[in-house]
Formats: sequence, structure tokens, C-alpha cells
Amino acid sequence: MSEDIRIAVASSGGDLVDQHFGRARSFFVFQLRDGEAEFVEERIGRPFCRGDEEVDESLKEAPELLSDCQEVYVLEFGKCAEDALMERGVRPIRCKGSVEEVVLRRAKTTAGPG
Repeated sequence: MSEDIRIAVASSGGDLVDQHFGRARSFFVFQLRDGEAEFVEERIGRPFCRGDEEVDESLKEAPELLSDCQEVYVLEFGKCAEDALMERGVRPIRCKGSVEEVVLRRAKTTAGPG
């Protein structure tokens, strides 16, 4: 049986996973199904992390922006962001590399037995 999931990737330009969750402005969303990846949209958020200071209202908005995703791939995230994402059923995953590599690697795991 194949898996059908939606993921988001924090990227400043869509080519590299290069953003800390709390500083990300852009999340690129993909639908993964049967080993394939389809780009859905770019979502623009409001960064909530400014240095060491987290802004509470924005911390609530950022995870909500991705609430229909099961996973978000980011360069780094803090404990508050991790908790806020997990409360909405979104699993944060630290990684780096190209968006294409990350998305295709994850898409392969959605393929059912062939």
C-alpha cells in the first residue's frame, strides 16, 4: 500500500534547505504519492524568531501555516517551534541539502510494493 503525504521545505529560494524554522519566510509544499513528488505551492510566513527572542503570536501562526503537512524539513528548529509543530501533527525534521534531493528521497518512501 502506498503512502500519500504532504511535506514542506524551508528554503530561501526553493533550491536549498537553508532556513531555520523560526526565521523562514518561505516554505515550499509538496504532495508525495506513489514514489512521486508534485509541487503544490510556496507559502509565505512571518518569521517569529529574531535573534534569541521568540515572538509568541507569530510562533502560533507559523505552524498553522503548515498544519496540512505531515512533515517540515528545515535546517534547524528550536524546542518551542518543535512543540508547536508537534501539537498540530507536523513532524519537524532537521536536514540540509538540495530541496530536490530531500523531496525525492522522501517521495521514494511513499512508493508501495511494486
